[in-house]
Amino acid sequence: MRKKASDIIVDLVSSLQGAPYPSSINNELYTIWYEHAQIAAQEALHFVERKRAQEAKDTSLDTMVDQVQAKQKK
Repeated sequence: MRKKASDIIVDLVSSLQGAPYPSSINNELYTIWYEHAQIAAQEALHFVERKRAQEAKDTSLDTMVDQVQAKQKK
């Protein structure tokens, strides 16, 4: 996962986590959505954190992309 993609996911998750708490909106469907959105947001952040940690150790994809781009410039 490239940094740009993971940054977009983190921004999206942060927006979800900033949604108004259900007690400020009296709607049962919103309460259900809010609970599911918070769980999904936490799972997404954990996924991104794990992927970033793995990719920080593995630079093979970046090296491969750099090699292809260098060949295309020739």
